[in-house]
Amino acid sequence: MTARNGDERRRDLSGQGYCVARDVLDTDMLRRVTTACDAALDALPPEHLEAQRSTGSMISVYEDPFFAELVAHAPALRALRDLGFDRPAWSSGFIISKPPGGPPLFWHQDWWGWESAHSYGEAPQQLFLMYYLVDTTPENGCLRVVPGSHLRRHALHDAVPDAHTDALRRADDADHAAYAAADGEVDLCVKAGDVVIGDSRILHATHPNASDHRRTVITLWYHPLFHELPEPMRAALSKPNPQRDAWPESARDRIAALIPTYDGDADPLPWNRTPGEDLRASEGA
Repeated sequence: MTARNGDERRRDLSGQGYCVARDVLDTDMLRRVTTACDAALDALPPEHLEAQRSTGSMISVYEDPFFAELVAHAPALRALRDLGFDRPAWSSGFIISKPPGGPPLFWHQDWWGWESAHSYGEAPQQLFLMYYLVDTTPENGCLRVVPGSHLRRHALHDAVPDAHTDALRRADDADHAAYAAADGEVDLCVKAGDVVIGDSRILHATHPNASDHRRTVITLWYHPLFHELPEPMRAALSKPNPQRDAWPESARDRIAALIPTYDGDADPLPWNRTPGEDLRASEGA
């Protein structure tokens, strides 16, 4: 995969649903992030690993205020500006690490706002920034995506309508369609320190980790056009956050400009992770 300039990445994100920014973490920041992640992963109880066999781990970045540095990381915010997003807001993130021998991650999309007609348009409501801490390959569980599925219906939308279930997270049924090869899927192999920027509506999964080492990614969710979102979306994203408020003042100050705020009186948009019939396949597809 060759380096892409800003215009090419914008076209990739709009049309394909994802793009890659190279070398967003330098050697020192990569080392520091890896140290923080390893400490959190080493402390996980066995029951967490059993409940998250498919994902590997789901550790909120709110567990360690160090991650405020990553949320406000200047090269990442520059990458968003290069895509035309100079006023992003940030909501949450997780350390997601697939251990050696970990099964594939199930096919899913991350967006929760399908109750709103705005979710069926071209503009992204939410982006994931996925920071990989090791080079990724199909052998160690690289990301898989279905290009264009952020805007067009795919068979997986109907085959796996509710992907975020306990059974799929535990990988109870290895033959479930949620883990199978998908029509049109592509592998996204990246280098440690790269960041995959993706529309949260895109269908994505991973291969199993057949290597002898962890494959760790930190996923952070940003809202690139927060100020343009419908008021019910902004109301939902601006609800009080006790975990964030528990961070020390220095960490909260670091991300202050990225905290979503809304002072209107709209009711928060209901949570709905299942796209409706307005998400249709392209004509002739």
